[in-house]
Amino acid sequence: MKKIAIAFYALAAICFVTLFTQCKEPVCDLVLHVHKTTTGIDTADALPHCMVRVGLEDNYADFAKAEGYTDQNGVFTHTFKYEALLDVEAVYDSSWIDTNNIQHRDYYVGTGRVKLEPGEAVEQYILATEAQ
Repeated sequence: MKKIAIAFYALAAICFVTLFTQCKEPVCDLVLHVHKTTTGIDTADALPHCMVRVGLEDNYADFAKAEGYTDQNGVFTHTFKYEALLDVEAVYDSSWIDTNNIQHRDYYVGTGRVKLEPGEAVEQYILATEAQ
């Protein structure tokens, strides 16, 4: 009788653990730092308010795409559901007029590729160079 009681409690414990725990799929976090450069060397000059697109190809599924703007520190973050190898593009386009009433245009473009790993935060730096 004692063995039956122990087996019952062991089975109850296994059922309790199985029913009340959730299996979550690990997500893939992406942290992109966008810096501007004129020499191709990272000067740590962040590019705030830069348009970022991840998953550029038309044949990518919607869950493998993201777009938005970098924050004040030149950082763009997004959480993906699945691991993937994705292309990244960063474009900064700004026009301004100086005190002599002359219009100037700042236009920077950077591209790269990022490999998302499940359960990890992948950090990537994109160097945007001045374009015409």
